[in-house]
Amino acid sequence: MITNSIIYFFFIFITLSICKKFDFFLDIKDHNHKKFATKKKNYYIGGLFILIFLIYHFLNKLEYFYCAFFIIVFSIGLFADLKIFNNPKLRLLAQLFFLIFFVYLLDIKVPSTRIAIIDFLFEYDLPNYLFTIFCVAILINGTNFADGINTLMINYYIIILGIILFFFQDAIFDHYLVANLIILLSIILLFNIFGKIILGDSGAYILSLAVGLILIKFSNDNNFVSPYFIILLVWYPCFELLFSILRRLVSNFYSYKPDILHLHQIILKTINDKLKFKSNNLKHFLAGSIINTYNLFILMFALNYNDKTKIMLALIFVNIFVYISTYYLLRKKLKLAQN
Repeated sequence: MITNSIIYFFFIFITLSICKKFDFFLDIKDHNHKKFATKKKNYYIGGLFILIFLIYHFLNKLEYFYCAFFIIVFSIGLFADLKIFNNPKLRLLAQLFFLIFFVYLLDIKVPSTRIAIIDFLFEYDLPNYLFTIFCVAILINGTNFADGINTLMINYYIIILGIILFFFQDAIFDHYLVANLIILLSIILLFNIFGKIILGDSGAYILSLAVGLILIKFSNDNNFVSPYFIILLVWYPCFELLFSILRRLVSNFYSYKPDILHLHQIILKTINDKLKFKSNNLKHFLAGSIINTYNLFILMFALNYNDKTKIMLALIFVNIFVYISTYYLLRKKLKLAQN
């Protein structure tokens, strides 16, 4: 593991140096939500390292279709980062097309929901595939929505993978994959803290897809864990997307373009107004840490009852209540215009 850490670090360092010299993969601040976060130069290469690792790992396992799956989803995000594929509607359609293809090809299905009528429907392939596609699409796009400040999503997924690795050591899952993803993400995080590397759309897509597939397989292979514990693990990016859709519908704002009214941005603005930190990186780190500290607390509590579906459902509703209450409480104190 130490050897891998050193290799990952120097590979990332060298790649970043090349990008800085030639301005490869430079993030262009062409939207208000990007300028809102930071106006400094950074490079959307975080996902590239995740993709390279995943391809290497799955090629060694001779699972070529998974490699193709990762490459295509990453490419959709990369084309968005490069401003080649700017239309969000077409991007979503492209995602859904390839999700349908690969979910069917790889026979990726969600496990039991512990609700009899739904489980009866899920015995048939079509409704199960459609629900799986819906869940993965929500996770991918929710992660991209929530990835608006440095450290937030990288740290969030480190927490999720860390919980799986350290608290379910006897469970069935790919320990090597999870452990090395944690190491790689931790090193990317070091550069992300200082605003040098970001995930970008490509990184948000590939990271959430990889973790989503890990969790689906984990849930299928370990029936003693409630499926709602798995939902609880990824509740934040998923609810970020669903809440944003509802918020826009209620406010009659039907644009697919990003805005600056997400919870993480409101928290960042509150920190900026109240604490007046000069360091933009420190403000990002503090905002991300506030959200992830809450999530870590909830998940550590949930670990004690990970097989109890009713408790998991109660915690999901607690999270939703806390999110909405915090959102409207903070937004009342701030003046943020819809983009």
